[in-house]
Amino acid sequence: MVTLLNWNIEWMNNWFVPISEGPPAWRAADPALTADGAPSAAARAAQVINALTPDAVAIQEGPSREGEMRLFVDAMLTGAWDIIGPSGIGAQKLYLLVRRGARIEMARRIWPDQGPLDLSLSWPVDATGDLIIEGYQFTREPLVVELTVAGRRMILVNLHSKSKYIHGGRRLWDNEGTRPQFIAQAVRNRRRISAELMRVRQWLDAALDADPEARIAVLGDMNDGPGVDFFEAHYLINNVVAIVAGNPFNPRRMLRHAFIDRELKEQNFTARFDDFIDDIRDRPLLLDHILLSPSLYWGGLRNARIEHATFEAAVGPGSGRDDRPSDHRPQSVTLEFG
Repeated sequence: MVTLLNWNIEWMNNWFVPISEGPPAWRAADPALTADGAPSAAARAAQVINALTPDAVAIQEGPSREGEMRLFVDAMLTGAWDIIGPSGIGAQKLYLLVRRGARIEMARRIWPDQGPLDLSLSWPVDATGDLIIEGYQFTREPLVVELTVAGRRMILVNLHSKSKYIHGGRRLWDNEGTRPQFIAQAVRNRRRISAELMRVRQWLDAALDADPEARIAVLGDMNDGPGVDFFEAHYLINNVVAIVAGNPFNPRRMLRHAFIDRELKEQNFTARFDDFIDDIRDRPLLLDHILLSPSLYWGGLRNARIEHATFEAAVGPGSGRDDRPSDHRPQSVTLEFG
């Protein structure tokens, strides 16, 4: 058995000093510090990981520098861990942590040009809706890792798609004069997410063409989930998770969701945000997903869930950033390689 954890750990980069201030170090100006000088949020995130003891952790919103991740791993996590990554540009990067001496025998990054498609290169797409096809690149290049478990090979794809966030969005939406500006940007953002996830699907199609029995897990924050939101209903924007999952006319190539039908309806969320478009405060949203290729789903899946209880146990008494492990809740999947 092998257990994988998927988690968007909110803005880990903020735990550390800026690059301009020198080598990786905890941000001493943080208002809430542990006895080791680390931010309380880092300790709470570590508490969750240590309690769940996964074999690997796929992380989104990781820090800019590998040395910062190493500082977190060595100071906060029990056991020894290998760090694969980072991938992406900017302040939110992708990582995979692999526990040494556990059930993963080998883990290595598959660099973009070693897969069926080079995910580091741009590709032609109309990502803005102006009917002009141009080169587009991932906001955060996916992290693709080959794992060996019980002598068998599987591929893990760690994703964090383009954000839907719009600076000053509520102000733009609430003002009738600026609402069209907000809608235009929101639709562009969703088109960019669709472009990125369509490219991942093309990668998956090529991988499954080469090996229909390939064991592939796609994990990450896809910034979309079940249901039809305002923009999908009125501006005919695709549900991006469905794009990655695949075409029902080719069911042998469709990826299955690991945990959505294993959780109670009211527990099927990984984040809560105020939805000012539908005017719903603290709305539960399922933004983070674990999708499995057919051979892995039918031949290996043993358990999967959103780790609500462990997350809640690490939440502090206040409501600030340092009182919670993250703004997203982790999800786990347990696979058997017989």
